[in-house]
Amino acid sequence: MRRPANRARLATAFFAVQPIRPASSAGRLPSAAIAFAIFVSSAARVLPALLAVSIQKDLGWQISDVAWPITFGIAVSASASPLATRGLERWGVRWPLVVSLVLLAVSLASTTLATSPGHLVLAWGLGLGCSGSLSASILGAMVGSRRSAAHCGTRFGLLTSMQFLGSAAGLLLASRAVEAFGWRIAFHAAAVVVLTTAFVVVLLVPASGREVTPQQSASSRHAPSYPEGRGWRFWALAAIFCICGASTSGLIDSQLSILCMGAGLGLSSSADVMAIFLLGGAIGSVASGYLADRYPARMLLAGYFVARALILLWLPFTGLSVVELARFGALYGLDAALTFPALVILMSANLGSHGIGAAMGWMMAAHVAGATIASAGVVALGLAGYAIGFASVGLTCLVAAGLAVLLKDPPSNEEPFR
Repeated sequence: MRRPANRARLATAFFAVQPIRPASSAGRLPSAAIAFAIFVSSAARVLPALLAVSIQKDLGWQISDVAWPITFGIAVSASASPLATRGLERWGVRWPLVVSLVLLAVSLASTTLATSPGHLVLAWGLGLGCSGSLSASILGAMVGSRRSAAHCGTRFGLLTSMQFLGSAAGLLLASRAVEAFGWRIAFHAAAVVVLTTAFVVVLLVPASGREVTPQQSASSRHAPSYPEGRGWRFWALAAIFCICGASTSGLIDSQLSILCMGAGLGLSSSADVMAIFLLGGAIGSVASGYLADRYPARMLLAGYFVARALILLWLPFTGLSVVELARFGALYGLDAALTFPALVILMSANLGSHGIGAAMGWMMAAHVAGATIASAGVVALGLAGYAIGFASVGLTCLVAAGLAVLLKDPPSNEEPFR
């Protein structure tokens, strides 16, 4: 006897909605493990930038010998970001994240064996660069946007706040550990913690990754890893991500601690300034996610970039004292974290939410490419010319604000994507 059509439709609908049921307590474990991995890896990744000057003085090298490997690592991350998102879409979260953590641990441990600048190019440039391609922003975008893209800001903000909190914890712990035990012990300890985190991910994150990544249709599962042509909106977003990377990772993550120590601050004081920046970022990421879900994302983003430009243009007029640098770190950290939730929402609205993984990979490539250019420019100018580099990036932030206004916001009644 043939089953009635309405009953068949009900059965089909029942099985179709199973993947997006509210998560159980067991279903929340994978997301918690990923958040913990973001926290630990972010804490470990700050070591090269924080301890670059200590390594340079201990080994008798030039400052450029430790600055260029960091810049090279940023460039490698940019090149590998699209491949990282492709790996997430194909294999889920577990194994790409485990490989990234193991590579990070090996790179940190091998730093202690460096006897020439070329060894740092391998450890920081290739090792940390490849592991950094699977960034917290990519994981946060794919996990946070598994439902409505118009309301993913808060989830994304909470996940990315773990990156800032982890980096702050790494700075505070590493700076004190180095003063007590030396920089080699700090790198070894970080490698052990990262390897332990990889083991936690293997235990708690399912191999398929369906609980923590957006669901894909059969057609999109085999889609190409490059984004479809979206016209000028794609290039406008790429330019915004590029400028965002130049004004955050390019200036702060790789150069601020070197600037602080070059201005006469000690290791602990430099770490405190960076920690203030990152704590401001943790607050900003949560606040921005909340605001991006309730106000037009493009207007918020334009305001964030205008404020960022003003702060960068103000820094050269300070005396680079501990108080002034701490004030700069608090204000700039808060603003630097505000942009990403609004950017993810605009990217979904202008490029489509179903291919957010691949699109995020290319946007992160643009983000890290901008960071590479800014970092290389500051290294080339040297400490004496830092004001030119910071002010130039500040002016480009005004361009990003103008581009953000031209984009469209998502409709308020957007359907949840599956």
